Amino acid sequence: MKVARSRSGMVVAAHPLSAEAGLEILAEGGNAVEAAVAVSLTLGVVEPQASGLGGGGMMMIAPYGDPTKTRLLDGRGRTSSLHTEDYIYPKRVMLPWVPKTGPMSATIPGLGRLLGTALAKFGGKLPLARLARRAIGAAADGFPVGEVLIYCSSLFEGTIRSHPEAARIFYNGGRRFQPGERLAQPELAKTLRLIVERGFEVLYTGEVGIAMAAAVNATGPVWGKEDLARYELRVREPLWGEIAGYRIATTPPPSRAGVAILRALAALADGPKEAPDRIVFMLRTFERLFKALDPIVGDPDVMEVDLSRIETGEAPKPGGGTSHFTVVDREGTVVTMSQTIGHFFGSGVVVPGYGILLNDDISDMERKPGHPNSVGPSKRAVTNMAPTILFQGRPRIALGTPGTVRIFPALTCVLQNMLYGAMDLERAVSAGRVHWEEGRGFLEGDIPPEIRSRVRELYGGPLDERRPRDLFFGGVHAVEITTDGTIVGVADPRRDGVALGL
Repeated sequence: MKVARSRSGMVVAAHPLSAEAGLEILAEGGNAVEAAVAVSLTLGVVEPQASGLGGGGMMMIAPYGDPTKTRLLDGRGRTSSLHTEDYIYPKRVMLPWVPKTGPMSATIPGLGRLLGTALAKFGGKLPLARLARRAIGAAADGFPVGEVLIYCSSLFEGTIRSHPEAARIFYNGGRRFQPGERLAQPELAKTLRLIVERGFEVLYTGEVGIAMAAAVNATGPVWGKEDLARYELRVREPLWGEIAGYRIATTPPPSRAGVAILRALAALADGPKEAPDRIVFMLRTFERLFKALDPIVGDPDVMEVDLSRIETGEAPKPGGGTSHFTVVDREGTVVTMSQTIGHFFGSGVVVPGYGILLNDDISDMERKPGHPNSVGPSKRAVTNMAPTILFQGRPRIALGTPGTVRIFPALTCVLQNMLYGAMDLERAVSAGRVHWEEGRGFLEGDIPPEIRSRVRELYGGPLDERRPRDLFFGGVHAVEITTDGTIVGVADPRRDGVALGL
């Protein structure tokens, strides 16, 4: 179900099994944060290519719908304490490439600490065993593989086949899975059971953490001895903006996407109204913002990030796989969360005996020294994740999407359709999107051909036309809470996600 309506609760997530896991928790009286933990753990099993315990995430929570208490839990992975600039950039020489697979590409994962902290600060009374039950079942018994996982396993076949443990798990007897075949992950089920017994801390100071560090350091020191134990989750104030009668809470640095969304929406408020001219304006706005923000956004824990600075640099390179979901409970608490392991299938490194696929977040960092997003010790890589909530007193819209550098353009497209185009959420999510990256614009095939033709004439630069409903343009999972209290959930038709109402 791509659209659902309810007055009691809603889960919109990237896989039906994960949405069902969250809805069960809401039905049993759990709150949105508890449901989010169930969704997150299940997504890590059924969408292993995009997120999991070997990665990180960002969770925005509006407790009881209160904007004054809204916070962002930043569980972005951190680089190793051993990754000093002298070590990564000897004699300050630019790297020929940033590691995209293998142990050197993996940051210290933050998802476990994020979920544990979310439950401790905002959870209810349901036991962790109940929250993890669906995830454990899907890992132990297997689940039917869908088209998105198969597609991603073909795109990143090199990553998978370069690591025997990953190939053993994510290929079926050495070949790609076929639709409907079952993927079981018994070692991951074992890890989830250990989390139930001992808490998420087992990933950091317990036997799973020891195994994780051993896997990364198998051929030499990559992570420092205390890196896992010393991982710190950050609870951040959202980045706020006032646009079109809404108060918007979005993601601050180390994300570049939140500020980009606010600036793009502000620019579009006074932009052209006719479709071809507006699309060209959007493409040029996206290009300008990418180039303006890349030189100034870094990890706010290790540098001062001044978003008022105006500079022009190079646009960031596209990255990889992420998942997003949104939950609303009967008490009005809203959770919107993105989680990632970097590129699809991450580093390719699987922790033997525990089934955790580690991220490749260092691939999101810069090849050159001296950049805000250069590799350095105990540092969060700049991200594009952008969970966002729009308020009019109470929450009205909550959304996010996967899609690496396509995240902020996709969310801008959806929000401008609602704020300036008088579309409801379903139409806004379904409408054709535009994007800009690496020197060229992109138009989705859902945009009428006569408009695409006119855009090509007006734009004057390289322009690619993609197929209709192309997953290239993200997978927005969103809710709208109408003035009469109806919760409308919408799952992006470009992906496998669903919306389920209580």
